[in-house]
Amino acid sequence: MLAAHRVLTAEQVAALLYPSVDRAQRRLLALTRRGALERFRARVYPGSQAWRYTLSHPAVQLLAAARAERPVSRSAHNTAVLRLARSGTLEHQLGVNGFFTGLARDAAARPAIRLASWYSESAIYEVMKWHRLAGAVRPDGYGRWIEGSRVTTFFVEYDRGTESLERLGSKITAYATHYPGMTVLFHLHSALRETHFHHRLIGAGREGIATTTAELLAASGEGVSGPVWLASAAGTRRRLRLNELPNSGFALQISEFSVGTAPLPAPHLPEVA
Repeated sequence: MLAAHRVLTAEQVAALLYPSVDRAQRRLLALTRRGALERFRARVYPGSQAWRYTLSHPAVQLLAAARAERPVSRSAHNTAVLRLARSGTLEHQLGVNGFFTGLARDAAARPAIRLASWYSESAIYEVMKWHRLAGAVRPDGYGRWIEGSRVTTFFVEYDRGTESLERLGSKITAYATHYPGMTVLFHLHSALRETHFHHRLIGAGREGIATTTAELLAASGEGVSGPVWLASAAGTRRRLRLNELPNSGFALQISEFSVGTAPLPAPHLPEVA
């Protein structure tokens, strides 16, 4: 999971693998002490920030050996970890990872439901290069969600309010051009931004776009698989569940494009890349 998605918090690891955050924290601490993981956090006052966990250099070496690849040097790895810790996009990446680990947590609680695939921005970019679409759109993630006999595939755009509505509008146009009908989930940071988004950008009747907000998720207690999605072309203001959203049937096959996927560490976990 960390090889594919670089950084996770204890809460996100617990959503994937453990029944409680406490058990996840104990295991992560043990792995850190054994040298398998590294961790970092920013100094905040008052309070403290949750640790962010990433792979150590020995772990990177082990994974490279398993894949018959040449590992990066220790100095290059240390530089990469420092850049990750100081990156201006770290909170965005953690937000995207939290979105998908939240789906995994929702699936673990219900039978016949699972998050089957979770692909990172970089893995999607490699596939799009094969189609010569790398500069057209760059989703933050791709997922495949299964509920009973229904399969929903989607791209994710995780918005923290740093981009203009015009920029979001250009993304919608690009998706409509290159992936017509594909479900694109916009996770917006506030209800006000969502209102402006629908009023200014989705009035043209573009299909496949659905939105939710961080405010709604926090207030309702619902997970991102629940009735929290406002669809652009549903003909109703009722919030829909993830599996109720229109679906194009499009499936991104990472394995077809020489982008390695990790073996599933447990049956309920998604294929990751």
